[in-house]
Amino acid sequence: MIRALLGVALVVLAWLAPPTAAEDDSWNRAGLVVRHGDGRVVYAYVAFSEPSISGIELLRRSGIPLVTVGFGALGEGVCSVAGEGCGVNECRQRVCQGAGANAPFWQYLRQSAPGAGDWRFLSLGGSATRVRDGDIDCWSWTGGDPGLPPLTLADVARLAGVPANGGAGAGGSLPTPAVREEVPAGYVRDREDDGDRQGMLAYVATGAVLAAMAGVLGAVVARNRRARGTGVEEAA
Repeated sequence: MIRALLGVALVVLAWLAPPTAAEDDSWNRAGLVVRHGDGRVVYAYVAFSEPSISGIELLRRSGIPLVTVGFGALGEGVCSVAGEGCGVNECRQRVCQGAGANAPFWQYLRQSAPGAGDWRFLSLGGSATRVRDGDIDCWSWTGGDPGLPPLTLADVARLAGVPANGGAGAGGSLPTPAVREEVPAGYVRDREDDGDRQGMLAYVATGAVLAAMAGVLGAVVARNRRARGTGVEEAA
């Protein structure tokens, strides 16, 4: 069923957006780092057509499984990323943070500049913080320092497994998000965890493709609307 839906979507997108070489480098790109409590780190490299997207939207478009809860005008709180975190009810009460001073929760961080290494907590949260071309976001399940090294966007692209061509989409199509997990030295995963990981990676792959197609479709619709609007103005 999923394959059939993807096939139909790809045909529709190909019809709506004929490839043009001029669009190959028109995408904005951002990096994403997700650090789990057991030391695993997931790197994602995501392209988008808009001038900026929110931190929550960057997480969604990566395809990494995500659970959030709404706080009205304050936006969304992150409850669970790739299965780590807490349920919606607990998240709504205290955003997954326990009573202890070092109790972990999903901290949202960014460097003052890519490569600076000074990962700082973003108090505005993922809904209110804008992600622009070249930015790198980090979500860390920790109560203290995430222990991440300085990272540039090129570093994240390499760690996420982006090919040498920069992950450009074929014929100007939106590149599919690249996602890769790294585990700490000596990390041992039991069979149950390994099965969960395979399921998560399959989920990520499917979600990333769907997110990429949705971005292209949104860009095409917006472009067509602008074109129609221009035509009306000229006729007037």
